[in-house]
Amino acid sequence: MPIDPKRDRNQDAAVAGTFPASDPLAGTPESGTRAVPPQDMMGHDTPMPPDAVTLRRRFPSAESAKLALEALVREGPVDRNAAEIVAQGEETELRIAAPANDLQRLRDLLAKAS
Repeated sequence: MPIDPKRDRNQDAAVAGTFPASDPLAGTPESGTRAVPPQDMMGHDTPMPPDAVTLRRRFPSAESAKLALEALVREGPVDRNAAEIVAQGEETELRIAAPANDLQRLRDLLAKAS
């Protein structure tokens, strides 16, 4: 079967625009840079509303507090940056800054966390 250069050019033209902007082809400078630099995607604090309220619950161990936080992040959703785990003697306290209008729902989720 003979090689059809026109078909190859058409296929190359069709594939050229199918890659996401955030993942350019390696080694092709004409494809540009990432849409957002990785350092811009990490480490930003989410601003809390002015009416934020702190929820607190004590756990018998740091591990159980971490598991409760993971469950809240998944089910809440709760912003991980709005949560803090603090040692309190032999117990560990989980603190979460939450908007006042979402307080009861997050309080219920925190009560269910084990």
